[in-house]
Amino acid sequence: MERWLSNRKLWAVAIIVLIAVILLMVYKNNQAAERKAAAEKTASYFKKSASPSSAAESDVKTVRLPAKLIVDMKGAVRRPGIYTMTAGDRVSDAVARAGGLTVKADENRINLAQKVADEMVIFVPEKGKKDPPQISGSPGTTASPQGASSAGPAGEQININSADEQALQNLTGIGPAKAKAIIQYREQHGPFKSVDDLNNVSGIGDKSLEKIKPDATVR
Repeated sequence: MERWLSNRKLWAVAIIVLIAVILLMVYKNNQAAERKAAAEKTASYFKKSASPSSAAESDVKTVRLPAKLIVDMKGAVRRPGIYTMTAGDRVSDAVARAGGLTVKADENRINLAQKVADEMVIFVPEKGKKDPPQISGSPGTTASPQGASSAGPAGEQININSADEQALQNLTGIGPAKAKAIIQYREQHGPFKSVDDLNNVSGIGDKSLEKIKPDATVR
């Protein structure tokens, strides 16, 4: 009888140990599964979070900074001097940077709507005084009087980096459409480095360029 009871106790202990081992294995499997799920969720979260950032960084890299233009303000402005402008700025913006017009300024003789160009000389005349002569050796040009072109006196070359649409039409073979194309090109790509760069403008081929060259300049 005692032997039988002893055997039952051994079997009971063995069963309890077996159950405990099974429960422990199940518990460990569940823990491992939970850790794996948590790791996958975390990885997925960081992957999603990183995507917009990467896209933003890509966008930042593709942003092109606006071109900087240096202009020389002279004449009847409060603070004459050299100013840094941005592509697309107008003469009116440059005047504002120079403190505005003085009481002597004759604003009817300057085109405030004209776009500025790199190395441009902007001269604001005074009332009752004549316009200054072309500045010798200047790579720029004076801003156009209201309603006039930015071409110089007769016989002078036309600066294709600062001339407005009307002035560009004084070049041989350049009509309104090609004049607009020239202005659009320099606004998109910056000032022309040489007259030969006009060959990159739509509608201007080698033959047209040869006719334009004698009357055009970038300085």
